[in-house]
Amino acid sequence: MLFKLSVRNIRKSIKDYAIYFFTLIVSVAIFYLFSSIEDQEAFRKYISTDPLSGRTIKSFLKGLSIFIAALLGLLIVYANRFLMKRRHKEFAIYLMLGMGKRKISVILFLETLLIGLGSLVVGLIVGVGLSQFMSALVADLFEADLNAYKFVISNSTIARTILYFGVSYLVVMLFNGIIITKCKLINLMQSARRSEKISQKNPWLCVGVFIAAVCALAWSYHKVTHNTLMLRKDELLFCIGLGAVSTLLLFWSVSGLMLRAVMSVRGLYYKGLNTFTFRQISSKINTAVISMTIICLTLFITVCTLSASFAYRGALNKTLRECCPADIEFTMSNYERLKNKDKLEFQPIKEKPDEIIRLSGADKYLRKTEMISVYFETKTNDTQVTYTDILGKYNTEYNSQPYERIQVETNSSPRICSLSDYNKLAELFGSEKLNMEKDEYFIVADERSICPFLDKAAASGTELTFNGRKLKPAFDKHIHGTMELFEAPINCGVLIVDDNLLTDMMPIMFDLFGYFNSSSKDEMREQNKQLDAVVNKWVSQNYPDYKGEAYVESKVKISDNLIGESAMMTFIGLYLGLIFIIICAAVIALKQLSDCTDSTGSYEILRKIGAEENSISRSLFTQTAVFFFLPLLIAVVHSIFGLKICTTIIRTFSSYNIVSSILLTAGIIILIYGGYFILTYFCGRSIIRRKK
Repeated sequence: MLFKLSVRNIRKSIKDYAIYFFTLIVSVAIFYLFSSIEDQEAFRKYISTDPLSGRTIKSFLKGLSIFIAALLGLLIVYANRFLMKRRHKEFAIYLMLGMGKRKISVILFLETLLIGLGSLVVGLIVGVGLSQFMSALVADLFEADLNAYKFVISNSTIARTILYFGVSYLVVMLFNGIIITKCKLINLMQSARRSEKISQKNPWLCVGVFIAAVCALAWSYHKVTHNTLMLRKDELLFCIGLGAVSTLLLFWSVSGLMLRAVMSVRGLYYKGLNTFTFRQISSKINTAVISMTIICLTLFITVCTLSASFAYRGALNKTLRECCPADIEFTMSNYERLKNKDKLEFQPIKEKPDEIIRLSGADKYLRKTEMISVYFETKTNDTQVTYTDILGKYNTEYNSQPYERIQVETNSSPRICSLSDYNKLAELFGSEKLNMEKDEYFIVADERSICPFLDKAAASGTELTFNGRKLKPAFDKHIHGTMELFEAPINCGVLIVDDNLLTDMMPIMFDLFGYFNSSSKDEMREQNKQLDAVVNKWVSQNYPDYKGEAYVESKVKISDNLIGESAMMTFIGLYLGLIFIIICAAVIALKQLSDCTDSTGSYEILRKIGAEENSISRSLFTQTAVFFFLPLLIAVVHSIFGLKICTTIIRTFSSYNIVSSILLTAGIIILIYGGYFILTYFCGRSIIRRKK
């Protein structure tokens, strides 16, 4: 009999509390979705190529899954608390009919068990299905070939999901048993008659608190967005703490001001059901200040986390395209730096990189190459060109600017290349070849902090004295680009001069750039390994006493180093973002539905005094909208300044536009959070219409 009663109760509850069951299913599905990443073929392949980074991501995801499981467990317990409150009258009837508390506990145990089994089964089925789409995301993140795709069901992840959620349901069962043991019949009977009290707050105190909270937030916004990268850790933590407290005070003051403000506008307050609507809203906010503050801050973290993770991924991809215009760079220096950093000892080598590539047989891996010579003036030269000379009158302004990424020592000298070598690389990289007069120069750079000042100096006609000759700028701005392979734009400036000015100078290094024969990422990775081995073997055999710099850098190597970092950031953003949105939306939805249940009598009275059903529905819609979107609105305001910090950090290594990432984040929030809002409204309307 108890089992049949439990099944009947579940069937009866599905309609009114579809959000609870939906949240359980989605939580299980997302947990499985991200926990099964380590079993995806693309991830396994990545681990085989970079075991250390792969193990780091794997360990991190496991730790993150435990944290997420704990959050979802708390959500389940929290949601169950509202369900228990909804059924107080039902429990009272059971007790009045002579049913013991132990049997009621058994009913709840069976209901929780059936709900848990049902949500686990459905959630796992949905998770397994969605995980196949996750394969495409994982393959894209790790740049794997989708041709190797196969349907994967992770038995270990299924077992872990059952274990974690099984523990959560067990806690719920114990929680329900404790509640039933301590409940009293009189309290259960009167619970439906209890209403939230609206504490009348001093309006002037609310105004003062509101102004203070806004001022504190404004100060925090300014502090964290002005000279962000110079902000100390303790200052940042103080701003975050002040922002959290200010948000709490903001909700506290709004809960006291909103009703007073609306009441002062009589035409609005007494229109339709606005009197009832705004009193309900004020009551809800007044009794949920802390929870709305937590939800607001969580949404703020969600917006920033999602946007930052998407932007970081896009920024790294853009940086890789811009900073690695070729597949490989083989550098060989013919000097050794001694203990005195200003003294250079030259060690001329017999063969240059292009000859070493040919003699070692490594040229079979490359289809097109170009080699350039790089020069450098030492301090023994009285006419040494420094960045101070290049920046001219803007040198002081550059040195006084807020630190971003690289603050070049302006008394140091730039690398120097000839115009012909620059044009060889420009043709290889697919850029425009340039011309200039013999008494002209230009600067090639891509480091963001110095580029504006290079443009100012060039536009003002800053002259240089190089090798005894006066040189003037060939263009009114710098040439944006790089002349080396690197994972970030750190080229503070390469000086390009006429070839004739370098005839009596010895190159300090030779750089060979080229492309692999294959366009396949896996084949390029293998060719890179073979090229490394061949070159290193040749150098060690033919130059056993060589103490200079000889190394091969490659785009695929840089890409592999960035993949793990990029993938981890994306997984963190998506995983935490989706879970936080679901938790926030589910908590608000359950609270709203619980309030609807408590207010069914009030809505019934409205009908008796002649209120139309459409007006009642509009009132409920307004209440639900304010309760959902007020914390989201404040979170969006916080996020505007939070994303400015993210933009500042991203701008240190990329010019990526974060707008597309923000729009993607907005789409996810609208889909999930907006979906919960609509579902909550219709479920709430169903509850208040039940006694119609």
